[in-house]
Amino acid sequence: MENLEKVELIREKCNVSYEEARDALEACEGDVLDAIVMLEAAHKVTERIPIASEAAYELPDAPEAEAQPEATEPKASKVGDAWHRFCVRCKELWEAGMDASFIAERKGEQVFALPVALVVIGLLLWGASLWLLVIGLFLGFRYRVEAQGKVAETVNDAMGKVADAAEDIKQNVA
Repeated sequence: MENLEKVELIREKCNVSYEEARDALEACEGDVLDAIVMLEAAHKVTERIPIASEAAYELPDAPEAEAQPEATEPKASKVGDAWHRFCVRCKELWEAGMDASFIAERKGEQVFALPVALVVIGLLLWGASLWLLVIGLFLGFRYRVEAQGKVAETVNDAMGKVADAAEDIKQNVA
């Protein structure tokens, strides 16, 4: 193959100018493959045109590749990704629970405030904590959550209804 043919091949495959193709070929002492690799490494290749033998091995476009990740990803990667997503979600929940406050009030005065995350852990790990909250309702305590968002409003509405129900039961029994 003559130098002109090699330069033309490099120019076509790498979509570079004749000058860039010639300089790369000269720098690589006439080796076409090395010249193409050198141009790619120098980020001179603007749009690579596949050669005929590559067409059979051409990868699908990005949207199709994203649609079938299960076929190409190893199983360990899926488990690792799922574990990572789980850990990230747990961290987000922990941070949200630490940012929100569980407040106990009696006769309009705040008795204590704890992060919601600690209250939830207390409920899960120490069964008596639920009974203490229920007894507190009958002793005139009211509970609320101080946090951003609609969830806090919904929880506060529910806790208000429970406190009202406990007050009604206390009035009916007395």
